[in-house]
Amino acid sequence: MKPGVAARSVAAGLVGRVVRGGAWSNLVVREVDLPPDDARLVRHLVYGTIRNLSRLDRAIGELSNRPLAAVHSDVLDVLRVAFHEVLFGRAAAHAVPDMAVESARSLGHSRATGFVNALVRNLQRGGEPNPPSDPAEEFSLPGWVMEDLTHAWGRDQALAFAEAAHEDAPVSFRMRPGGTPPPAAVPTPIPGAFIHPQGRVPDEAVVQDAASVAVVEALDVASGHSVLEVGAAPGGKTLAIWDRSPASLVAVDTHPRRIRQAARRLERAGGRGWWIRADGASLPFRSGQFDKVLVDAPCTGLGTLRRRPEVRLRVSIGDRDRLAVLQRRMLRQAIDAVRPGGRVVYSVCTLTRAETLGVVEDMGGRPPADLPGLRLDHGLLMGPHLTGTDGMFISVLDR
Repeated sequence: MKPGVAARSVAAGLVGRVVRGGAWSNLVVREVDLPPDDARLVRHLVYGTIRNLSRLDRAIGELSNRPLAAVHSDVLDVLRVAFHEVLFGRAAAHAVPDMAVESARSLGHSRATGFVNALVRNLQRGGEPNPPSDPAEEFSLPGWVMEDLTHAWGRDQALAFAEAAHEDAPVSFRMRPGGTPPPAAVPTPIPGAFIHPQGRVPDEAVVQDAASVAVVEALDVASGHSVLEVGAAPGGKTLAIWDRSPASLVAVDTHPRRIRQAARRLERAGGRGWWIRADGASLPFRSGQFDKVLVDAPCTGLGTLRRRPEVRLRVSIGDRDRLAVLQRRMLRQAIDAVRPGGRVVYSVCTLTRAETLGVVEDMGGRPPADLPGLRLDHGLLMGPHLTGTDGMFISVLDR
């Protein structure tokens, strides 16, 4: 097999798993068993192809003499990767058609090599057919998403987010108590969160986006506090809370498998907590039982587009509206569970107005102090365009 073909064949296969199989890109790219340079190329191709999927499919459809539905799925994925390389990649132009042809052959589709070669070369000669002029099409976002973001934050903020969310995310981490960041680590605007220029993470560190670190910072947990986390799986914030030495920690989620995984994660790190399977919209606790409550609510997840670009393919305006109703119910339950003088923090890794300000603005929410981002009357907006982090909305409700 020619150099570079394996990486492109693997990338095409992973794109298919994400687009048709429902896999998550940030998880499947970790499974790649190739030399480091090839593994990095696979990640670049998978993320880039999925980010631009609607543009790539439109171009393939316009240059092909057959509808996309008539193209074998493996061949279509090879074409998607190759079209991404032509339009947005960094490979030498002469290599792309050859790599695409060899990828199709390696996947058992020798009869399609002429078709693949012709389409890739036609794209190289003529460029993208009918390049998009609309920002939603340019960034392969559903139209309702751009409309929502523009309505909520203004056109400039919406465009800045769309552009920044189209780039790769740096690897950020936090040090556990007693750990010292390496000399080359660069502090982020979030206290306790760092990035490394070469993406290296110390053994004693925890990989966690800085926006998630900020959520726990806003909770302001101290020793002696009883803490409840609602929507706790997969447990990253749970461990961060534990590292602040609360007197007790109760973690609630609805998914048994995710609870088991999160509980094992906490145990491996030396943490302890009570894991309870329960509905966050109907909590099984008495009123005023906790000093601090974190509502890490399920959401449309648009703030994670840099790491999970397929989110754009999987969420709908109906999901937004359904989740906003659930989020309000969860927040009301959390408010009931916290004692007078305690604190509730509401966080979602998305930016739609319905799931952010629409949830907290009539419940007394405010932005957390001393954290960066866009400060609003009822919360704080973070994002790749504002803070270099995932998109996150944080609101503090002091009782």
